[in-house]
Order: sequence, then structure tokens, then C-alpha cells
Amino acid sequence: MSVKSFKMTLGKDKMMSVNGAKSASLSCEKGKLWITGTREGDLMVDCGQKIRLRPVDALVIQSMDDSLFTMDVK
Repeated sequence: MSVKSFKMTLGKDKMMSVNGAKSASLSCEKGKLWITGTREGDLMVDCGQKIRLRPVDALVIQSMDDSLFTMDVK
């Protein structure tokens, strides 16, 4: 299974979804993110944190502040 990596910026209160991921890791480089759609429930990710995600279906990522993050998706 190949890994897709991307770096993304989201403005305050903007959101995006990631569909079809089996697993993912996310590193927040700026701002704060709210993530839903994981087996662990809703997650808040602060600047400097790196987490592993286990999606249930689609991951939804919303920025609480202007944010920058890197994500690796399988």
C-alpha cells in the first residue's frame, strides 16, 4: 500500500475531509486542529503535536486558528 504525503494550510474555521484512508499520521506545525471521524473519537491537535489516526470513514479536519499541517495517508 502506498503512502501519500501532503502539506496543507487551512484558514481559521475552514475544513477539509479525507476519504478512503486506512490509516494516517498528522503533524500540526501551526495553529490548532479539530479532527473527527476517528476510532478514538474527536481529537484536538495543538501546534507541535504529531498523532496517528485510525479513520472510521471520512476524516474531517477543521482549523480552530490559521493552521499548517503535514499528513501521511495510507
